[in-house]
Amino acid sequence: MDIEKRLKEIEIELEKVEAEIEEREKTDPLKGWEIYCAHMQPLWNKESKLDREQRMLKTPEFKKISNYGDVMSLESFIECVKDGGFIDYDGFGRYVKDDKESDINIYPSDIGYGAVRKDFDTIIWFNR
Repeated sequence: MDIEKRLKEIEIELEKVEAEIEEREKTDPLKGWEIYCAHMQPLWNKESKLDREQRMLKTPEFKKISNYGDVMSLESFIECVKDGGFIDYDGFGRYVKDDKESDINIYPSDIGYGAVRKDFDTIIWFNR
């Protein structure tokens, strides 16, 4: 698989989905939260799936690690998620390598999808 080609395809697909979400939000009348969510869920799911794939393939860029946030092993993070300690609403993490913070986010829901980068063993968690 040509990773750069696939990343470009994902970028194009994400732009289309985001435009469709925006258009649907403008044109569809809100007839209650449950109806709205049911109507939007397929697009939200597609957007999330593309975003996860993009984060799995992306080449990381690094910066000095933030002086806030909680640094932990990826293994500890995964265990905490499995035990119910973190959910997406709580915040997000970023992968860390050699004491440098990457620009690739990780979310608790990624664990359930098996969308965890194997080229990292540490994260920094940013609580909401």
